[in-house]
Amino acid sequence: MWYNKRGRVSQKTIAKVQKAIAELGYTPNPNASSLASKREYTFTCLIPKFHKGEYWEKIYDGFQQGAKTLSNYNILLKFHLYDQTDVRSYQHCCEQILHSSTMGVITNAVFKEEVVRFANKLEELGIPYAFIDNKINGLNYLLYYGVDPYKSGALGAFLLTTRCDVKELVLIRLIRDQKHKADPNASRRHGFLDYINETFPQCKIHTLFIHPEHSEETYETLRCFFEEHPGVKHLAMTNSRVFLIDDYLNRNPDPERIVVGFDDLDRNLMSLRSGNIEYLVTRHIPMQSFYALTIFAECVIKGTLPPHRNNYVHMDILHRHNLDDY
Repeated sequence: MWYNKRGRVSQKTIAKVQKAIAELGYTPNPNASSLASKREYTFTCLIPKFHKGEYWEKIYDGFQQGAKTLSNYNILLKFHLYDQTDVRSYQHCCEQILHSSTMGVITNAVFKEEVVRFANKLEELGIPYAFIDNKINGLNYLLYYGVDPYKSGALGAFLLTTRCDVKELVLIRLIRDQKHKADPNASRRHGFLDYINETFPQCKIHTLFIHPEHSEETYETLRCFFEEHPGVKHLAMTNSRVFLIDDYLNRNPDPERIVVGFDDLDRNLMSLRSGNIEYLVTRHIPMQSFYALTIFAECVIKGTLPPHRNNYVHMDILHRHNLDDY
């Protein structure tokens, strides 16, 4: 019932109001009521720390734009940023959120065990939550907004191998944390590997690990690998930082080499334009967080379910020939 029960109103009057509401088909306007009461709706975003130009900066910008769009709801957006290389950082942020007052939480899934634990605690407290960018199946999340990571990985594998029968390739992964618990690209990597194994069952897949902060070490790792495996011409990275190998590609050009990466970060686009990268599989990154917040917040405030629980954004294929029009 949407009328206010705090005043001294007779049952006869209440019955009349209820009848009028039913006849008129009245439904409350959350915009008007929130403005009239000046109530704030607090929502929490739990995402990785980022530097300028990185993937999560674009996600952050999408959240901020979404909050502006929801200004009529008096949305208060709180951010908790954790270190992707340290599971304790994620745990600390989770504890802070659990001891705060929030109407809902939007997060991504990096440390699987900790994400499951956090999600279960949110559910115990009756706090709805949503996933952005990636998700963990089997949990009772209200909403997911992002690509289908498995299919995006398969698309990357298709683009990498479309020209010939590939005998060998190398998949380059990031060292994220010392205990190797952080694996946000697992679904995309599985899609990539499944496509290769099914389409080219004889293909030998090498895996290299590089540290995102150690550029000289990365160069040396790649140099040693290709010195030992000069016949490998196909490279892929299923995270958003394929630009990390750009230094090696620049200093060791090979017209037969094909490289596939993901996400249209500025540094990735520079590598694509130069010809070091052949394809980027991407999406409009801020759109994910914009719609995740606007749909999630409106559903939580109104007490409704979203039209679709899993919202998969379209995937785009970038090549240097269509880059200027993107």
